[in-house]
Amino acid sequence: MNRESAQKYVKRPESLSDMSVDRKAGGNDMATMQISDALECLPRATAPTSKLQECVLLIEDSEDAMLLVRYALQEYGNGKYRLEWAKGLSEGLDHISKGRVDIVLLDLGLPDSSGPSSYAWVREIAPELPVLVLTGDTREETEFAVTASGVEDYLVKDQVSGSLLIQAIHAALYANKQKHRPTNMTYQLTQRMHWKTDQ
Repeated sequence: MNRESAQKYVKRPESLSDMSVDRKAGGNDMATMQISDALECLPRATAPTSKLQECVLLIEDSEDAMLLVRYALQEYGNGKYRLEWAKGLSEGLDHISKGRVDIVLLDLGLPDSSGPSSYAWVREIAPELPVLVLTGDTREETEFAVTASGVEDYLVKDQVSGSLLIQAIHAALYANKQKHRPTNMTYQLTQRMHWKTDQ
């Protein structure tokens, strides 16, 4: 992509437009087999501990969409987020397995995987990691299938602004932290156990 083309997308942060992808017939079946084999070698990943910046992993093959997401994080994220980019599902799963990801933005139209199965692969590797689907697929059946599987939010690229994307990321991270926050009773029991151990 040349500088003029990149600037065009930077100046239009209102929505994340869906970019077309050419795929060869039968390619998804082979990709699914490769991903399935790779899963056997990858450890289950969990979200890393809190730090200065949250790591946002974008699994998306379109560079134009990546530029828009990067712009949104820089313009509206107040320095809270850093972006990692994976151009395919296999590469994304490798990123996740290393345990340095806080939240995933997942496209459902990838060269090596497409549809709700892409979300299923991510959830298999990282069951506790918050995932936002960011796709151009507006079909209700796709949204229902992914939502029913527990995705934090389903965002359509040309219907979400940069500020709304940041709000969705913030809400998903906050909800995930609250979900895994120990209850008062658990905290009290843990403190008592530590006190007895120290005696």
